[in-house]
Amino acid sequence: MRFGPRALVAAEVVALAVIVAVHVGLLTRLLHSATWFDEGVYLLSLEDLRHGQALGRQVFTSQGPGFYVLLQAIGAVFGVTVAGVRLGIVTVDAIGAIFAFLLGRRLAGPVGGLACAGMIAFAPKLPDFGGRIFADAPAMVLVLAALWLASLRRPLPACAVFAAAVLVKVSALTALPTVLVLIALRRDRGRALLEGAAGAALLIAVVALVYIHDLEGIWRGAVSYHLHSKGNLGFDGRHELEGFFAPKTPFSWLTLAALAVLPLVWRRVWPFWLWAALASVFILRYHPLRDNHLLVLPYAFAIPVGVSLGLAARRLGTRALAVALAGGALVFAAGSVQQLHRVRLDLQPEDPRLVAAAARLAQVTRPDQLVITDQPIVAFLAHRRVPGNYVDTASLRFDTGSLTEAEVLRDSEHVAAVVAGRAFYDRRSLRSKLRTRFRHLLQLPGAWVFYGH
Repeated sequence: MRFGPRALVAAEVVALAVIVAVHVGLLTRLLHSATWFDEGVYLLSLEDLRHGQALGRQVFTSQGPGFYVLLQAIGAVFGVTVAGVRLGIVTVDAIGAIFAFLLGRRLAGPVGGLACAGMIAFAPKLPDFGGRIFADAPAMVLVLAALWLASLRRPLPACAVFAAAVLVKVSALTALPTVLVLIALRRDRGRALLEGAAGAALLIAVVALVYIHDLEGIWRGAVSYHLHSKGNLGFDGRHELEGFFAPKTPFSWLTLAALAVLPLVWRRVWPFWLWAALASVFILRYHPLRDNHLLVLPYAFAIPVGVSLGLAARRLGTRALAVALAGGALVFAAGSVQQLHRVRLDLQPEDPRLVAAAARLAQVTRPDQLVITDQPIVAFLAHRRVPGNYVDTASLRFDTGSLTEAEVLRDSEHVAAVVAGRAFYDRRSLRSKLRTRFRHLLQLPGAWVFYGH
């Protein structure tokens, strides 16, 4: 039985729709779950930006400026709530699966496109962290868009989009060699590289002009701050890499299958394995390593694995291809169910102690008053803004010297309340001095609330 071109295209579209739907379904399982510390940081940053504070100059900028531009766009469309901003991130992730399909299809046909998108849909770590408010996944989506444009031989927009990815998250640089190789493989490589450099330079110049008065603060927060934090402890990269490729995951099975067929297809796919290799080196060497940093792995491996399998499928006969597609569908189903069970373990409500602290903070302060807190989500849930320098009050800022106890005490004179439940609370001298600055103290289970000068 033979199928006409229209039937094949329809089947391809349906398969892609199923893959994207599964991807979105997994990502939205945690839409209303407890927030991570960094999510509170970005939500407070978004609130301050919406109220006119300047990025870098006033609002502490722990990521590239591109991420905050994206957050503002998401906030305008989906609303500035935990679920709203997360839903915006999920939407970006869904677009990433489509770009993966387009890239894979361009290089290895429909099977390759579906394989790339499917690998992303059930990849480990993405359901746990891909739908949360982190910069990592959006940066990888932009990398996919840049690679697709490079495969279309559009060096100028490809490098402009890649520069945007780097301005969202620096870990996008792991794909730089792949982008350059794809452009350099053209016959007119000199002209193509010049066009690519012009595209990247143009995008960076536009961003620099927009933030011309804030570049020093942006650099200090997005670059210097992270360089100074290298000595701090984080996860062990080797352990995390081994955990990502656990033998029981279908993602690992397909990665091994792609490596097995690599000698047959390496000429078309080797530039993309460069990205996978550098992403692995990044995980092994970066300090301090956090959970969200692992989001580079699903994207960096999904593309070379999907393209390799797609190219290998072209060598199969009709019956063998049908068997391979059926097997691939079963593996996709198994991987999706596995990730669904895994993500359910993280489905927890917001810490009731932080919710209670937010409620009491709202009671003892007015909506027009500023507060300072070392638990960002408390201020956000209380609908209270913070001075821009205090959107991020992690212990790492004290460790790197970008925030000091003296600064906190000085600025506490100009706010209505200070909440200590994390970094502030761990510093006994800071707690004792804050007690002398405020008339009232609420000693709640999850935080101390100082208020009333």
